[in-house]
Amino acid sequence: MKYLISSVTIFLFSSSVLGAFPFNECRKYGDYLKGKFEDIESASKRRDVSHEIESLRKTARHFCKQELSDELEKSFIPLKKRGLENHLELMESEAKRVSEFRAPIWERDEIERVRKELGVESPIASKELNRLISLGRANSIRKKFECTEIDNRKPPLVEVRNGKIIDRPRNQDSIGWCYAFAAADLISHKLGKKVSAIDIANNYNNGSFKDVFGFNETSMEGGFTSSAANEALEKGLCLESQLPSDDYSFSTDSNLMKEYQRMEKLYESFRNRTTEPGLVFGRNQLKGLQYSNAVESFERDLECNRLEGEFNVLFPTLSVGDFVKVLEESSSANDLIDNLVAKSCKKRIANNLNLKFEEDSLLTSSSTMVETINKKLEGGDIIGVNYKASTLSNLLDHDNDSRHASIIVARKFNEQTGSCEYLIRNSWGNTRASSYDSRTRSGGGNHWMPEEYLRESMHGVSYVK
Repeated sequence: MKYLISSVTIFLFSSSVLGAFPFNECRKYGDYLKGKFEDIESASKRRDVSHEIESLRKTARHFCKQELSDELEKSFIPLKKRGLENHLELMESEAKRVSEFRAPIWERDEIERVRKELGVESPIASKELNRLISLGRANSIRKKFECTEIDNRKPPLVEVRNGKIIDRPRNQDSIGWCYAFAAADLISHKLGKKVSAIDIANNYNNGSFKDVFGFNETSMEGGFTSSAANEALEKGLCLESQLPSDDYSFSTDSNLMKEYQRMEKLYESFRNRTTEPGLVFGRNQLKGLQYSNAVESFERDLECNRLEGEFNVLFPTLSVGDFVKVLEESSSANDLIDNLVAKSCKKRIANNLNLKFEEDSLLTSSSTMVETINKKLEGGDIIGVNYKASTLSNLLDHDNDSRHASIIVARKFNEQTGSCEYLIRNSWGNTRASSYDSRTRSGGGNHWMPEEYLRESMHGVSYVK
């Protein structure tokens, strides 16, 4: 059963199109508020957005002028109604879908909640809903015998104290190299030594389309886990101790992306200090004593600006003097990062285990990918997974623009829900449980993903051949 929005509702909604609100007038968080409003508009086409609306309402009241807050309040009415109507339709289809894995109890409760709020009849007959619940319970019992408890986390990815796992997932923060962080964890698990994700990303970026056309290293984002892993294995591996890639090493007011961008900007600063405008165009390098003085002055300024303390976090095996020498040898900001990585990782580890990764992607069915995941876990291994990151915060969301890569390290049957769940070890650091869907037992950077939602979100797996 479908519920159509009335003409009055459509008018109210269309008069509040995205961009009509002057979010730029809100204190500090204009772009954030605009992005949240856009997310709510998009999500309301599929599900209930009441929670998101309430959160945005509170934020707008605090940071925006009263006039804008009042105008937003009017737009929330049709948005909420549309979300509830679409949520009711979604729960009807979800009840049928998840019954293949577990009893659709949550879906039944959602149907009843939304039905009452809208004042309409249930879109699914009680008899049919009871049949789906019985079917789901039977499927869940069968799944329980297959879903034995497995946890393949081990050093160096985690620390084991008195038999208890102390996990501290990597943190890529705002840099889009999730594929490299996943590849680093997969290789580290096999190697028994923690390898650098930054090195894997740098190696993968070299020779890429953006690299050829002179983009900076930090603007080359996105990639394939298995390809990145294989290319790193072919070149030789750099340890995390030589080239750190975990964002928690940096200060609270900075992050990995900003620190590497700072290195790139320092190249431009160095070039400006050690060159002069050409007679016709471009810039020419200073000569003799003039050049030497410029280099010495630049190095003194770096030390006075406390670069050494921050630089040693990014490149612990190098000094500021090393950095200046690399600056002199580099022809671009991107070349600088490449050279710094190369100088940091002199003693690379060869692929003596003859590791080779392969990937199943969109042409592979979700059933086949789940079989591969189970086979790898049952064999004591971990596996990379490509999926929609939007599912982490809401199991019902599958935003195509939120493609992400992580690793699956464990499996467990949830007696309370009747679902077989897989532990996704993310690369967002010690992410709080509030950032994940409230229905999952998530936190500390780890996310328990029920199989029925993993199948909907997953679009690839990467593993050792």
